[in-house]
Amino acid sequence: MDKSLNIVFFGIDGFSNVVLNSLVGSEHKVLLVITHPYDDKAFKSLSSTCDKNNIPIIKASKINSDEVVSRVSDCNPDLCVIAHFERIIKSELLKIPKLGFINLHPSLLPYYRGLAPQHYPIINGEKEVGITVHYVDEGTDTGDIILQKRYPLSEDAYVADLHMLWMREYKTIVIEAIDSIISHAPVIKQSKEEGSFYPKMESKPYPLDKRWTVKEAYNWVRAMSMPYDGVLYDDMVVYKAHILEDGEKPDDDEPILNFCDGALVAEWYE
Repeated sequence: MDKSLNIVFFGIDGFSNVVLNSLVGSEHKVLLVITHPYDDKAFKSLSSTCDKNNIPIIKASKINSDEVVSRVSDCNPDLCVIAHFERIIKSELLKIPKLGFINLHPSLLPYYRGLAPQHYPIINGEKEVGITVHYVDEGTDTGDIILQKRYPLSEDAYVADLHMLWMREYKTIVIEAIDSIISHAPVIKQSKEEGSFYPKMESKPYPLDKRWTVKEAYNWVRAMSMPYDGVLYDDMVVYKAHILEDGEKPDDDEPILNFCDGALVAEWYE
C-alpha cells in the first residue's frame, strides 16, 4: 500500500486543529476539511490552517446530507479522520473511504464513551486516563481500536491539565495510528456491552451537594474548572480549591466550603 494517503478531515475546535496540523505536516494529503456550526474562534483556527495550506473547508449543519456525501465522494479519499467532531457519521458516508473512518477519542475505550471524557475520569477519581484512535462504526465510540495510550492522572490534576496532555499527544498519535493501518497491525475488538458512556455536560456551573464527601466535591471542582463554568456552592462559583488540612488557617478572604466529612478552601471563585 502507498504510504501517502488522501484524507478528508472532520473537526470543529482547537484540539481538532492540532490533529489537522499533524496531517498537513506529514506525507499524507488533506483534500478537504469538514466542520459544523460551532464557536467562531475555534472555527478560525481550522480555517486559518486551511487557508495557509490551500485546503477547501466547508461548514455543514447537516453532516450526513447529500451535499456532504457528494463532496466527500468527489475527493475519493483513502481515509477519513475525525477529531473532536461531536456528530454521528451515518452509513452512506462511512462506506466512501477505501480504508474507512477513524476517530480520535480522549479516553481509554470502551470506558468514557460520549462527550464528557475530560470531566468524568476526574469526577470518578481515576488514577489513569488515555487516548484512543479507533475505526468508526454506526455506534458511539464503539469501533475497533487501532491505537491506545495510557497516562497517569494526578489526584490534584485539573481539567486544564488534561487539555494540555491532549494538545501535546495529538501532535503525533493520529499519524502513529495511520502508520498502524498502513502496516496492517492487528486491531482490538470493542465489546459494545462493556465500558461506560457519559453525555455532554451542560454549559453552567454545577451545584455541589453538601452531603458529599470533601473528596467528591474536590473532584467536581477540578473537573469543572476553567475553561468550563465551575461549580456552584451557595451563591459562589468556584474554579479552584484545595482540601482543608488539620490545623490549616486559611486567609481571611478565602471562603470555606463545608461537606459531610471535611471542607474545601476556595482559592479561585466569583
